[in-house]
Amino acid sequence: MTTSAASEHVEAMVLGTGIGGSTVAAILARAGVSVAMVDAATHPRFALGESTIGETSFLMRLLAARYDVPELAQVSTSRGIREHASRRCGIKTNFGFVHHRPEVEHDPYDVTQCSVSEGPFGPESHLMRADIDQHLFQAAIGYGALAREGVRVAGVDIDADRARIEFSTGEVFTADYVIDATGRTSVLANEFGLREEPCRFVTDSRTIFTHMRGVRPYDSVEESSGQPNLWHQGTLHHLFDGGWMWVIPFDNHPESESDLVSVGLNLDSRRYPKRAGVSAQQEWDEFLARYPSIRRQFADATPAFPWISTGRTQFSSSRTVGDRWVLMSHAAGAIDALFSRGMANTMAVIEAFVPLFLAARQDRDFSAARFGYLDTLNQRILDNNDRLIAGSYIAFRDFDLWRAWSKTWYLAWNLGVIRISGTYYRYLETGDDGLLARLHDGERPGSFCPDLASAQDLFDGCFAVMQQVERGELSAADAVGRLAEVLGEGEASPAPLNLRDVLRRWHDGSMAVQQQIYDWGRTAAPPQLRRYFDYDRSTIETAAEKVLTS
Repeated sequence: MTTSAASEHVEAMVLGTGIGGSTVAAILARAGVSVAMVDAATHPRFALGESTIGETSFLMRLLAARYDVPELAQVSTSRGIREHASRRCGIKTNFGFVHHRPEVEHDPYDVTQCSVSEGPFGPESHLMRADIDQHLFQAAIGYGALAREGVRVAGVDIDADRARIEFSTGEVFTADYVIDATGRTSVLANEFGLREEPCRFVTDSRTIFTHMRGVRPYDSVEESSGQPNLWHQGTLHHLFDGGWMWVIPFDNHPESESDLVSVGLNLDSRRYPKRAGVSAQQEWDEFLARYPSIRRQFADATPAFPWISTGRTQFSSSRTVGDRWVLMSHAAGAIDALFSRGMANTMAVIEAFVPLFLAARQDRDFSAARFGYLDTLNQRILDNNDRLIAGSYIAFRDFDLWRAWSKTWYLAWNLGVIRISGTYYRYLETGDDGLLARLHDGERPGSFCPDLASAQDLFDGCFAVMQQVERGELSAADAVGRLAEVLGEGEASPAPLNLRDVLRRWHDGSMAVQQQIYDWGRTAAPPQLRRYFDYDRSTIETAAEKVLTS
């Protein structure tokens, strides 16, 4: 690294200004921390991770309330997004899954759908990330963060006393701490040789993706399956043996000013290895030729920009914290976009990181030991998501097996929302920051329900069944029965979810079912979970009114 006569010092240097980097920069700057951000790109710019889930939205609301960053609450609802950030985003009222077999017409009964409770906050969202990331980036600047766009990091030198970061422009910053939110191309992972080779994850997939115009709503090309919501009103997943694809419309409500749909084809690299000389467009055309109803949906569609084709999506890191540095969620590793968990994981790591950093700042101790919990959280989140996705790729071979295995995701999704929303509502009632520690005092951090060891045991037991299928030791039909046994007997399975009925196609996320879950939580849930139902239901309406008028 070259020397410079002058440098500027900040307490926190954030590398990367996507949704994760801009969020943590805004929170820290709002808390009075001196922050600088740097990114090789400039806003607005394309980014993946476009579909929210309840965990994402409630974590944003929780962070907004705790640190007084209303911009996070604004982008946690579709109404707030339209009023404050962008009119180019879509809505999400359901997770839709449509299972296909090649070369034959789709059977309209080979579908599952999970409706998303709209409740007082409104539906979940499909995010035009260029707009949302820029909104949060500007919020960070508004709170005092310094920003450098279109500037690369030329080198990082970290010693016992400080970090020294030199930019490609020759400008030099020193910092007490470096937060790497750059993603796959992580500056610190490259600097310190942190990437695991080979990647440790079971999932092995690759992706081709773009935004498209002229995509027909799937409801218009296929007869109704009797599903609760229109496919076009949610995140649609086309499933097939060896992969899946996402269809994320931004044009699916009257107030949207977008005509775009995000489309991505995800392929098991072992089944569909990348072929030399075959373009992404050719792969897409070959895929459409095999699936008639999907071909009809895209008959008039054209890409807004050329297809992008990746290598293996997954990457992992040997460690994610060190003295004076941390890798945030997507710099630490990545699995696959199925189930839209990426942004939720990002917000979960930020929620855990900020109080650790503020305490370290107060004590002037930025050693790796202070952030050891964060490494555990990062790594176990990735490992558990890896098994959730790997099990899904196995399940795609058989529709009944998919229906049964998907209940593990449905359970994980509900447990995650229960813990975060319950904590959020109780925090609004008490204003007690100490209350939030309960999100991190469970014995299984990074699992789908850290408080309840039996929930992790249940998930591990289900994944073991899928591994037997993969090894040829168990038929798909027998695996369905085994999964029903494991899912139906666990204490972590809320009775209103009726998980024993593994072949059920529709999952009701209505407020009526949420009330049933609340009643179960207050009276019949395991003691470890009962504390997440210690809020008054009237708080929900109060919270929504505050968020929607922020």
